[in-house]
Amino acid sequence: MLLHGIGPTFAKRIVRYRERLGGFFYKGQLMEVYGFTPELLDHIGPYITINADSVHRICLDTITLKQLIRQPYIEYYQARDIIRLRDRGIRFTSADDLRAVPSMADSTLQRLLPYIDFAQ
Repeated sequence: MLLHGIGPTFAKRIVRYRERLGGFFYKGQLMEVYGFTPELLDHIGPYITINADSVHRICLDTITLKQLIRQPYIEYYQARDIIRLRDRGIRFTSADDLRAVPSMADSTLQRLLPYIDFAQ
């Protein structure tokens, strides 16, 4: 709220989205917050720092369907397909394993990768 152009309601929206996302990986993700404009990002961008190391990663081996669908980049059908594959014994150890998810588009996969903790 200390930034010019960010009031209490907008700040809550940003924080809520950040929590659902698992943290911001790059500044441009702020554009995904309802009401955020390119002009606002240009204005406050120099005052924002992003710590990509603090992004919360999800483990596909243990996450529940309910938890998985809270991730904004995953739609219900994708989450369901991930859980079904996992229940069949598929382990997600790399991005290639996620490409086996029938409903997973490459564009979605690229957005999601920073948030996945692949099993080793």
